[in-house]
Amino acid sequence: MLVIADCPQSFRSVPEEVVKHGYELLGEPEQQGQDLHFYIRVPGGQPGSG
Repeated sequence: MLVIADCPQSFRSVPEEVVKHGYELLGEPEQQGQDLHFYIRVPGGQPGSG
């Protein structure tokens, strides 16, 4: 799953929420312009895929 955020606070809050909800952050956030891209592994696949 890819999460895109444009708020600087997301750099800290998104990884914390990912772990809190039992997901896995697949690497460091990547910055593209003003956007931060977070790649997340969702256990059992993505919601709605089954």
